[in-house]
Amino acid sequence: MTNPNEFFSSVPVDVRALWDINGTSFGYAEKAYRTWLEAAGEMQKQAIAFLNDRLEKDTAAVTRLGQCRTPVEVLSVQAEYAGNIFADLVSESQKMAEYLGKAAKLGEPSASSAVHKRQAHRPATH
Repeated sequence: MTNPNEFFSSVPVDVRALWDINGTSFGYAEKAYRTWLEAAGEMQKQAIAFLNDRLEKDTAAVTRLGQCRTPVEVLSVQAEYAGNIFADLVSESQKMAEYLGKAAKLGEPSASSAVHKRQAHRPATH
C-alpha cells in the first residue's frame, strides 16, 4: 500500500490547478466579499437602531414601574413589558433572517446564467 505522503511528494503541485483562477472566479469572489461587507454594515446599523429603540422602551418601562402603587400594577407593567420585548425580538429576528436570505442571494453567482451556458453547449434534441 502506498503511503499518501510518498504519493503526493512525487506529484509537483501547482496551486493554480487547485482552483480555476481567472477573471470570472475573482469577480465572483469580489462580489461575494462586497455583498458580505455591505450586509455586515447594514445588519450592524439595524442592530444599533433596534438596541436604541429597546433602550428607550426599557427606560419607559422602568419609569412606569416607579409609578406603580400596588403589586397588581407592577405585575401588569411587567407582563406588558415582557410581551412587548418578546414581540420586538421575534420581529427583529425575522427581519434579520429575511435580510440574510436576500444578502446570500445577492452574493452568489447567477444560477440562471450558468443554466443558460450549459444549455447553449448541448446539442438540440428533436
